[in-house]
Amino acid sequence: MRIQVQNIRRSDDGIILLEISLGQQPPRIFRASYDEGGCGFDTELFFALSNAAYRRFGNCIVYQHELFRIVQAFCTGKELPPLPATLGTTHFCTFRPMLVRVVWNKLLIFLRWIHLYHPPVWVRETPSVPQ
Repeated sequence: MRIQVQNIRRSDDGIILLEISLGQQPPRIFRASYDEGGCGFDTELFFALSNAAYRRFGNCIVYQHELFRIVQAFCTGKELPPLPATLGTTHFCTFRPMLVRVVWNKLLIFLRWIHLYHPPVWVRETPSVPQ
């Protein structure tokens, strides 16, 4: 699925409006917010970005990070890519894995799907409390 950023603008109340087309669908408006601590997107857009990046790269954060950097550039007045921009092709896409990594991710996904690979479960150690 191709995800294209058609336009970015700020509404009268300060919310960032992203005009994005998801695949073959016509462009729709999604809301975003940005502050020094990070960026937030509409839930539907967040999961659409995750699903598309997972299918293409086997890594959910590729498109989310790229769109975050585009919104950050918009808010800080830095240079934006020429719009409309397809995610995965701009200079903001820094997490794009190499072909070998994509193949490895897809292999691990397949092995997990057929129950031959069980990734180690990470459990945070509880801090010991002095008594």
